[in-house]
Amino acid sequence: MAISSSDSDSTCDPLVELMIAYQAGDLAAFEQLYASLAIDVRRYFHRVAANSSVVNDLVQDTFLELHRARRTYSPPLPVRPWVFGIARKVLARSRRASQRQVIDRAAEYNELESTTPAHDDGAAIDLQQIDTALARVPPGARDVWLLHHLSGLSFRSIAARLGISEMAAKLRSSRTTKELRIALGAPRGKER
Repeated sequence: MAISSSDSDSTCDPLVELMIAYQAGDLAAFEQLYASLAIDVRRYFHRVAANSSVVNDLVQDTFLELHRARRTYSPPLPVRPWVFGIARKVLARSRRASQRQVIDRAAEYNELESTTPAHDDGAAIDLQQIDTALARVPPGARDVWLLHHLSGLSFRSIAARLGISEMAAKLRSSRTTKELRIALGAPRGKER
């Protein structure tokens, strides 16, 4: 490919040349783009997700979106910021999906509450009290508690879904449990 003076801006960045070739249908150019960008994209996701399988999924989703959006790239704009814009959108979509799962679990909890037998007034009151107490807990802590205690997810899995550390998930669940015990008037365990 001959380089003219008008192409000098795009030749400063080899990623631009690769992206132009990929837009023209060169699959080898995509492989080179992937090789050039995947490590940095992976590092970006490692900062927000502790679970390596979640990171791998996010990287794969990013490059799938890059493939789908390749026609929207406008040369000679820098490729790296465009790709990281895609990565941010993939991360936001993943977080929204995780939040929807938490909301779905909360809906299951509410459905369980509504199906409590009418003759079992004690259980209905307890579920009502639990629901009221959970409503007072901050949403982030409530989500962790519901995912762990209602859905049975591990703290590692919860941390990966919500983009927090495993220790933060454990702390949120523990604090929520303490708040619920206080709100429900449960006797305290032995203090250490």
